[in-house]
Amino acid sequence: MKSIAIITPNTDTFSNPTLLIMIKKLIGRNYKIIFFGHKQIFIPSEIKEKMEFHSLPFNFVSFFGRPEPSRRLFDIFKLIRQYIELFRILRKDNDVKALICVDPMGIVLGGRIKKIIDIKLIYASFEIFFEDEIKDPDKKQIKKLEKEYSNNSEFIVIQDSEREKLLKSANDLGSGIKYLRIPVSPEKTGHHFGNIDLNNELDIPENKTIVVYSGSLQNWSGIRKILDLFPEKWDNEHWLLIHTHNDLPEDSETKEMIRKLISDKRNITFHNKPFTDFSEYAGFLSGCDIGLAVYFPNYEDSFSGKNVEEIGLSSGKFSTYIMLGKPTITTSNKIYNSLNEKYNFGYIINSADDIKEGICNIISGYETKVSGCNNLFKEVLDPEVSINNFMSEIGSYYQ
Repeated sequence: MKSIAIITPNTDTFSNPTLLIMIKKLIGRNYKIIFFGHKQIFIPSEIKEKMEFHSLPFNFVSFFGRPEPSRRLFDIFKLIRQYIELFRILRKDNDVKALICVDPMGIVLGGRIKKIIDIKLIYASFEIFFEDEIKDPDKKQIKKLEKEYSNNSEFIVIQDSEREKLLKSANDLGSGIKYLRIPVSPEKTGHHFGNIDLNNELDIPENKTIVVYSGSLQNWSGIRKILDLFPEKWDNEHWLLIHTHNDLPEDSETKEMIRKLISDKRNITFHNKPFTDFSEYAGFLSGCDIGLAVYFPNYEDSFSGKNVEEIGLSSGKFSTYIMLGKPTITTSNKIYNSLNEKYNFGYIINSADDIKEGICNIISGYETKVSGCNNLFKEVLDPEVSINNFMSEIGSYYQ
């Protein structure tokens, strides 16, 4: 059996539509998947039984960076043992020819493996970090190594032309690097996602337009800016549904704001039930009318600066709303501006204060916007062709 490996530092691998489709396609073509990573938030049962799981290698402090010189010999021996174990997994027990490395830490770990074991590196870049935005010395070192090892990739998976430009600039990538653009987007299947009756299930009045925000509630998400719209800048004809699979800490100011607004009988519902099956999640979103895929860079860390500012087609939530035919409000960036001008999928805002106007604009031409969503998914976001190109590239290593 052909074998391929994936290495990722993330715990939500199977909520990334691109990675999920890749893994399903590889399994469908009889590849054995060797997975290196942390314990995952969830793994679809039909996939889990067909994968082999291992912890991340090199999971200790850089051995020459330890303050106690007496530890250096111990770490060197530990490193040797890990390379022996990796050789057993990748070469002796399996003939792994390619390693899919997810995000900066993934390519750093993959690059370390390649120093000893000859293997082809595929860099799947979903987050782009910029040296001038990194303050932590350890993260600066990771960035330095990412730049080195990403230049050794066979090809790089990126989402769109703008993010390709950003990654080239951030990593000083040479002209000989090959790129494969795959939007972070779910697969359109023949399965019909039945609408969940959210009005009944969540006690939302029937006559309200349901506007959904689904995803992280970190500062860059703009959730605080959205909550600040209540009550004066929010139209009471509309209902805000906030969904996240991670609850907020009890002492979170954001959670307290949500709790207070709900107790004041504002038009808000908070829903934090995790969905382990995409069809359930899609059915949930199908019960909504309008999606919010907004991103407000705050430059608090390396994740929330330019990486968020030009998130483009690396936004799974944007692609999922569009796939379901839900007109979407997004923040302005080059990719979204261009796509909305061509497809009229929703409304572009410059600040949270524009959301009220955006909702009204969508409602006034709702069916036209739905049609725009369908055309956008069919012509741009449907990952089928680009995933097939990915499979062809991988297949060429096993001939």
